[in-house]
Amino acid sequence: MTFAVTRRRPRSTTRVAVVGIDGAGRTTICRLLQDGAIADRQLVEQDLTVVHALRPYETPGAPFRHLSRKLHSLATAAELLDEPELKAAALYLQLSTYAPVEHFMIEAYQPESLVTAGHPLVDTLAHLPIQRPPVAPSQGDWQHAIDPEVLAAAEAWAEGIGCPTDLRALGAEVLSLHDLPLERLLERFRRRFRANLPDVVVLLDVNPAEAVRRLGGEGDAEEVELAQRLGGRGVSEARLAILREQYQRVTDWLETRGVLVHRIDVSGRSAQRVANLVSSKLPHVPVRPPHQEPPHLQWAGDLVAGVLA
Repeated sequence: MTFAVTRRRPRSTTRVAVVGIDGAGRTTICRLLQDGAIADRQLVEQDLTVVHALRPYETPGAPFRHLSRKLHSLATAAELLDEPELKAAALYLQLSTYAPVEHFMIEAYQPESLVTAGHPLVDTLAHLPIQRPPVAPSQGDWQHAIDPEVLAAAEAWAEGIGCPTDLRALGAEVLSLHDLPLERLLERFRRRFRANLPDVVVLLDVNPAEAVRRLGGEGDAEEVELAQRLGGRGVSEARLAILREQYQRVTDWLETRGVLVHRIDVSGRSAQRVANLVSSKLPHVPVRPPHQEPPHLQWAGDLVAGVLA
């Protein structure tokens, strides 16, 4: 007896990355999208899944929740220690979880859009070229300041993805690539992260002076923390202006590679208004799209259908 297993028609998911300088509000905007807090909800429905590129544990149903919490703890400790190489290593390890998370969420839930707060390739292209390795390698013992379980999880993940388990050495290696041209930088990190460019990039553009005010306590606390880890404790308006120019340069370049880029000026606009604008750039489907069972129930249904066929 043979069993015919039915297959659902594959659904094409549009991958959308929401990016911008520290203080632009990408975390807040993506959270609003995730919570469904957008205007005119009664007219259209959006089938989307939201993932945080650095913290997948914030996404219900995402894999690597335990690991990503450990890596988040490592990144926080690295900032407190103010070690450039350790901060770079922690950020690299966090971004390395993105590709398998993206693959899982698309395969399991098949959303119309996968929206990410940040993106490992786009953000690396923007941030790394303006970083500089320390003149002299960091010295001293730092392991004592990190929870042993956190350190063990980070080292195990590094080994699993083929990186040095010496986190200081890993960070130094990453920082040494800062002066590569964009083309080579993209290819290098595309292979290392096993990730592809998004289909769409939404660049949240904000005046650096306003971004500094937000990072000074008026904005998203998580973005303040991220800015501290990426740029040190004192994020200056001058540095954010450089980063803003780099994001403009990167998105201009990505357009030449076929990536659709939307630029939204968020200065002086409420988070809700910006979320509505971002929402308008996403695919829309009729109200109440077909109900999707959780993945394990879908697979069970396919198996039953095959047995009964």
